[in-house]
Amino acid sequence: MGKNSVEKEYFTVLELSKYVGISQRTLRDHLKDPINPIPHFRIGAAGRIIRIKKSEFDEWMNSQRATQGDEIDELIAEVLK
Repeated sequence: MGKNSVEKEYFTVLELSKYVGISQRTLRDHLKDPINPIPHFRIGAAGRIIRIKKSEFDEWMNSQRATQGDEIDELIAEVLK
């Protein structure tokens, strides 16, 4: 079985960036989000190696789905400030 026939289960930040079409910087910001961070693993003594499980990222991404009403609510809240 060839290396390319196995679907990756864990991504690096660079691989995730290519998978989802979001910059690495934006993804790193979402990894550090204090309220709803992207689920990830930090490996090694200093925790410098980051891996993101594809299925967990997909679940997180689905939880970010906006509905049409959200944009209107945000606009109204901004106007009322």
